[in-house]
Amino acid sequence: MTATRLEAAYRAHADELVRYATAMVGPERAGDAVTDAFLRVFDDDHDRDIEHLRAYLFRAVYHRCVDLGRSRDRRRAREERDAQDRLRLAPPPGVAESQVAIDARRALSVLTDQQRAAVFLTYWCDLPPGEVAELLGVRSGTVKKQLSRARSKLREVLDV
Repeated sequence: MTATRLEAAYRAHADELVRYATAMVGPERAGDAVTDAFLRVFDDDHDRDIEHLRAYLFRAVYHRCVDLGRSRDRRRAREERDAQDRLRLAPPPGVAESQVAIDARRALSVLTDQQRAAVFLTYWCDLPPGEVAELLGVRSGTVKKQLSRARSKLREVLDV
């Protein structure tokens, strides 16, 4: 694929993909996940015409985030975060975060990767379960089940 097509796709989708990856693996690794996904999708060895590029990119970022989540560095980073009781997602510099937001971020950290992806795409990106299923490469029923389990875990963790 051409560099022009890569640049156009990056300008069109990078911001939302970075936000998505941040919710999945934290701000330290989000940029790497998105960059790796773009490089894999636009690899010269695989010159292919992708019909639904946005969905394909979300799926590639999801899989890269899962890979990063399984890595040794991820485990080490998680242990360090737990030990220091740090947040998965930090607010922008200079912005104070409310206790509610801090509690919500902690609660999200107990979800599985697939649950966190489904929650983020459904509630932050306002996508219907069918579209979330397409982006994640699963059935709509799987997304609904993951959302139900995620809500149960969140209620339990947040005591609501």
